[in-house]
Amino acid sequence: MTTLKETVQADLRYSAWATRRVLEACAALSDDEQRRNLSVSHGSVLNTLHHIYVSERFWIECLVADSIPPLDEIVNAPAPPGLQFDELVRSWPVICDEIDRWLAKATDETLSQTLPFKLSSESQLDIPRWQIVRHFVNHATLHRGQIVGMLRAMGRKPPCVDYMEHLLP
Repeated sequence: MTTLKETVQADLRYSAWATRRVLEACAALSDDEQRRNLSVSHGSVLNTLHHIYVSERFWIECLVADSIPPLDEIVNAPAPPGLQFDELVRSWPVICDEIDRWLAKATDETLSQTLPFKLSSESQLDIPRWQIVRHFVNHATLHRGQIVGMLRAMGRKPPCVDYMEHLLP
């Protein structure tokens, strides 16, 4: 029988694998292609990657701090104008390491414990930590899929980031 922690670890391993594949595919794009506004998701491949990155960083910071700020206080800031693809590639492993360190200390019990989460000033819910992880893995999956579509729109062959592909030896 699989524990909750093992399930969360499997989700995180898949997400990290899929992100690495997308980053590898995007590394073959020119700077112009990475920044081209394709009117999908956050406009460009680079801006969409940045959005995934800052979202993952935000959620792991919440898990480590054991606190989630009210979402209506969070501004969905655009990518900085000088954002560089190589900077994201270098920074992403730091987030993965932080997630791994946090999860190494977690137990099924702590993963099941809830954190108060204000969707707005009028609504609040208590969300288990494992669902926070599931949320940011799912969020990244959505945006990686959009990047796959952007790559196709530019005539590039995107990587397969399907979960079943991840399970193959």
